[in-house]
Amino acid sequence: MSTAADRIKVILDRKKWSKNDLDVSWVQLSKLLVIKNQLIVIIKGNTIDEPVWAKVENLKEMNGELILYYDGEYETVLTEDEYSEYKEYIGKEEWEALFSIDSLKKLTDMNLIDDKGFYLEMHGNMRKTENAGDIQKYEEVNKELMMK
Repeated sequence: MSTAADRIKVILDRKKWSKNDLDVSWVQLSKLLVIKNQLIVIIKGNTIDEPVWAKVENLKEMNGELILYYDGEYETVLTEDEYSEYKEYIGKEEWEALFSIDSLKKLTDMNLIDDKGFYLEMHGNMRKTENAGDIQKYEEVNKELMMK
């Protein structure tokens, strides 16, 4: 199994949120899930009102860090009443915290923030910021994950 697939498996097993400090006042939380054999991320930032989910399209390991590229064009806004669709992946208290104003504090207090998580970038930014030759196709890693 590739290193990326191993790391993703660990992230999935931990069931925690990855925290990215993007700016002085902008924090992004993201949780990696496998739903219907598809890697998705749920994203919540302190500058957006509702969480969104998007498909993971590509990934890269760089300097020991895992970078996931998601489809930023077709992200879907989640609503609080959709819990029944996600209850297999997210606990009720965690779901309620996700929709609160102080999500970061509540998820931190619940010990659901992982300091060994991943970075998240929109797929559209990939060409601007990365050498595309180093990108591992999501499909390759997804096959390895689904075989376990």
